[in-house]
Amino acid sequence: MARQATPKVSFAAQEYLQHRTAQSKSTRPPYYLRSLYRRFVARVGDCHVSTLRSQHIEDFFYGPGGLADTAGSTTLASYRVNMRSFLRFCERREWTLRTVDQLTAGLREKSTQSNRNRYRMTRDELRQLLEAATFPRDRALIAFIANTGLRISEAVRMRVRDVAFQKGELYVYVPKTDEEVTIPLSLDLERELRTWLTHYTEAVGPLKRSNYLFPVCLRPMFMPGHAQVRNPERVLNPEGMISHPHVIIKGAAEAAGIELDPGDAWHTLRRSFARILYEDAREHGHDNSLRIVQAALNHKEVSTTERYLGLDIERQRYADMIKGKPFLTADLDPGKIVDLSERRAAGRG
Repeated sequence: MARQATPKVSFAAQEYLQHRTAQSKSTRPPYYLRSLYRRFVARVGDCHVSTLRSQHIEDFFYGPGGLADTAGSTTLASYRVNMRSFLRFCERREWTLRTVDQLTAGLREKSTQSNRNRYRMTRDELRQLLEAATFPRDRALIAFIANTGLRISEAVRMRVRDVAFQKGELYVYVPKTDEEVTIPLSLDLERELRTWLTHYTEAVGPLKRSNYLFPVCLRPMFMPGHAQVRNPERVLNPEGMISHPHVIIKGAAEAAGIELDPGDAWHTLRRSFARILYEDAREHGHDNSLRIVQAALNHKEVSTTERYLGLDIERQRYADMIKGKPFLTADLDPGKIVDLSERRAAGRG
């Protein structure tokens, strides 16, 4: 008897998410789970579940542009747990031809993420990126991330009411910790936001405090009265939140001639902010420079902050400082340091 065709991965993922939602008694599955399986479907090409191989899973995690390129070790561990749970769900329904252990044989329990030399932009490169963003909203959003180091998910949730120019503060909701934090408003960012809000008001009229600070754009497909002529104009919708911010940073980076890692572009700005802030704090003589950056990034663990800063740079500086130079004798008069090889040669003579 021929084996009945198994469902496609997209259908299986939808069934699994509904199962998880029913178990948790919530109205919908968490966004990160929906995003994870949506990315998995896009990666494997929405094949039938029965055709999944361990190579598919390993490539999704560790292949070029895979999860390991953008996720930290803790997040990657969570992804592994959820992927195994999904595959176990499929196995119990006899949709897979291989066991969960066989399919996940290529998953490594420890990520090599922290050993990678992640790209960090200089101030000059950040300014180039800013100038390459021709649409006012896009420029303002890039300036916002570059000046605050916030996550893109936090930035797109900002409302007009969250900016207090008189106090020089920004009020930001952090979904990861479910808390609101206060961020100082730099002079550069204040100028950018004032310019953007002026354009925003001219485009849509008087703003409400509840309007999104960086709204989504609606683009009518065709010009009025011209069914075959596409409309190049973008219409701002103050009530809508940006849903595909990666398109914004990708376009600006390409225009500026800057190559950013796929799927990691906004976080590159966050890491760049962290490194610049760290260098500035050290230059101003702050002994607790690392703690200052940790507070700015809202990290619970200082080890996460160290990874953002890039310890590879510190190791290179350490090597340059020590290699081929005196250490224990560095405080002595060079004239009192005796070359042992010369003394031995003199003794043999």
